[in-house]
Amino acid sequence: MQVCYVANACFLITLSTGERLLTDPWFDGPCQQTWWNFPPVPDALKAEIWASKPDLIYISHLHHDHLHPQTLSAFDKATPVIIGKLNTPNLKNAIRAVGFTTITEIPFETRAPIGRGACEAVIFKDFHGNTRGDETQVDYDLDTSLYLYDADGTRLFNAVDNTILPTDAARIAIQYGAPDIAMLPYASASLYPMGMGDYDDAAKTAAMTALRERTRGNFRENVRALGAKRVIPAGGEYVLGGQAAGLSRFLPQPLGAELAAEVGEGVLAKLYPGDVLESATLAVTQDPRASHRDFTNAERAAYALTLADRAASFTQTVLPPDLAFDWVRALKKCAANYAVRRAKMGLELAADIYLDLRKADGSQALLFRFATDNDEAAVAADVAASGRARLVYEMDERLAFNLITALLSWNAMEASALITLRRAPDVYMHDVHRSIVHFTLLS
Repeated sequence: MQVCYVANACFLITLSTGERLLTDPWFDGPCQQTWWNFPPVPDALKAEIWASKPDLIYISHLHHDHLHPQTLSAFDKATPVIIGKLNTPNLKNAIRAVGFTTITEIPFETRAPIGRGACEAVIFKDFHGNTRGDETQVDYDLDTSLYLYDADGTRLFNAVDNTILPTDAARIAIQYGAPDIAMLPYASASLYPMGMGDYDDAAKTAAMTALRERTRGNFRENVRALGAKRVIPAGGEYVLGGQAAGLSRFLPQPLGAELAAEVGEGVLAKLYPGDVLESATLAVTQDPRASHRDFTNAERAAYALTLADRAASFTQTVLPPDLAFDWVRALKKCAANYAVRRAKMGLELAADIYLDLRKADGSQALLFRFATDNDEAAVAADVAASGRARLVYEMDERLAFNLITALLSWNAMEASALITLRRAPDVYMHDVHRSIVHFTLLS
């Protein structure tokens, strides 16, 4: 087996049968409006991957850094795509919308043949709701992970973004075997603390430092529990561009040197674009075209600033005139749809939730409160005057228009660098963030 790293969660895996499996393709252009791959992917490597004609594509979940239409557009749409058998059709429908016609859904934790049948795969559903391991009330399968059995006996586990904890890693090692190679996440895709509107630079730096320490420790314990021979830190390798570029100095992803200090150089395989890891020797062949190798925090932040002039695609949205588009009526409909979904899930909101919509010049266009316990929708009073727990999502009204019409997805909304989040008390409510995918006109 050969594992070639491309970008973020994208790997080209060549099995002993000669079949090639491409995972979560995103390596060309921005995603989530402002995210860019880092280190940048050389154009020649992009061309090679597009020309590779993979035999299979695995897509773990909906987020655009895993299901990226711009990157996927160049592949043959007859290429078989494998996914987990999720409890909603969202992922399957999104893949079909891109044009792929052959989609195989594998039931969770079921060993199934793939490709020509000599190799097998197991797909895992969400392990936990977030990096603290809290279970979620939201009955909405999102992240998945992949375990591969090559025909020559080599085993590979790709956790992708799935929030794996040491207890999960230990169970996998016992039930499915310690893999030869593992790709493990090492940071959350959340924009915490970068997008926190109430944090000054000192607070963001302190939160970033604490988050890095926690995620490094979780990475170390996962490596120990899983028992893989070589571990590739993967997922979440990006910087912010456009108007959010300056926030990249607060990115929570640990550097390769930090992770090596936790697990040892002999176990860690920090790959850069084009690098190849051989399962037989566990040796890495470096691609000389890769830039920013062994980068520092300052180098990563400096690269992000080179993307500061890139405009998010939502800025091209031209909204209807105010008289033709009734924001309050539209948002009331979204709130009603969201309330129906919450009732089905048995999810009660523990805080007042507001949308603070802004015009292109930054002035306030509308302050909207979700109807949580009565028919109230528009609130004229200042949010700060309320003594109740609250979440405030501040965003450009053009971005909000894209979200409520489902032109963009609310998924991982806290991961959007273009939404400023304020909360009091300062406590993460995972189920609220995850369920807000249903706050649309179409839900």
